[in-house]
Amino acid sequence: MRTSDVMNFLWTKIGEGELRRSDIAFSLKRNVRKAIEAVVAETKSQTPGRICKELEKRGIHCNRFDVRVYLEYRRAPVVLGDMYELVRNIEVRLHRFIKRVFVAEFGADEWWRGGVPDNIRAECAALREKDPEPAPEPYNYTHLIALREILDRKWSILSKHLPPETAQNKKDLLERLVQLNRIRNNVMHPVRGGMLTEEEFEFVYNLEEDLGPLTAPEETSPVQEKAEGSVQPSSDSASRELVSRLEPVSEAPPPQEEAATSEQATGEDFIPSVKAS
Repeated sequence: MRTSDVMNFLWTKIGEGELRRSDIAFSLKRNVRKAIEAVVAETKSQTPGRICKELEKRGIHCNRFDVRVYLEYRRAPVVLGDMYELVRNIEVRLHRFIKRVFVAEFGADEWWRGGVPDNIRAECAALREKDPEPAPEPYNYTHLIALREILDRKWSILSKHLPPETAQNKKDLLERLVQLNRIRNNVMHPVRGGMLTEEEFEFVYNLEEDLGPLTAPEETSPVQEKAEGSVQPSSDSASRELVSRLEPVSEAPPPQEEAATSEQATGEDFIPSVKAS
């Protein structure tokens, strides 16, 4: 396949919500990514051809197109946007999961008082009262740390519906939610200068995977879940290699008709444009 066909397919999957842009960046192996970052930091260059030459000197072979794609998708606007989506997905899923378990446990009329601790109910009610355009119910005003507290205090009820490995380690999950909240604050307050690391991305990917589907007793089908607007995970595993190598079959220059100029067609860093079929 031509590289333009591969990228066309990947961009379609991104548009359909089945793939994140950062998934493509992280599809390169960790040692290659770290080597690229080291070369960029040392040379201050983001030219794929030069980076590949520097990598070769260090005994690392990497296709120039892979480097070009990685540099494109590891940019701050890309990773921050994807991290926001990941954190939002976890928070929304936890929020809905807790309510559904409480409704099943205490009933539709008593779940709020029966499940949610008094201090959190009071805080949510106060926030709703101050909101000029209040949400339908006070529970909409919970935040991530409040959800963590609910899990902590109602563990005996909620843990029964968590994945077995997660349910067996309460302390670990609560600590991971504290770390998730720190990451969330960095994403939501970028002017504070917090930097996201690759390890933090892996942490959030792994947490999303470990939490699983978060199903509750009254849930009936994936169709109902989708209809209610839940956010579905876009990857099956944090360590999944979505793209083994973005590499053209032929090393020959791309067809002239796919370049705006002859110089582009023969340039070492030219990426063929995606043409409508």
